Amino acid sequence: MTDRLTQLQICLDQLSDMFFASLSYVDQNHAAVRLTEGDEMLPDPDHNPPSETEFKANLRELTSDIILKTKQILTIIDTLPGVGVSKDEQLKRIENLSQELAEVERLKTQTLRRKEELGSIVDDLIVQASEGIAQTRD
Repeated sequence: MTDRLTQLQICLDQLSDMFFASLSYVDQNHAAVRLTEGDEMLPDPDHNPPSETEFKANLRELTSDIILKTKQILTIIDTLPGVGVSKDEQLKRIENLSQELAEVERLKTQTLRRKEELGSIVDDLIVQASEGIAQTRD
């Protein structure tokens, strides 16, 4: 699972692709129109646009997809941390988290020191036990 910012970026990329695809579809499949009444319409044998009904149905589908993607983006934005929280509140939270992190780091350092001390004690006990075993075999 990706984080929300990555999801947002992916959705924005998909939305821009959808916009491009929609514009390309309209550009390539619209019916020809005269710009002015005097213009002559030249037929293009290579251009076979869909029927007007099919064209409009495809446009509705494209717009529906764009609307759904936009709603998905808005949902992701609403779930981002900090939405609806003032700058001062965010800074205070960051400060509290920094203090909490410093305390955890201090405890970690103490624990590592204690681990080293206990390791040294265990090493000494092992040496004493092995020396005691060696002396009893003599």
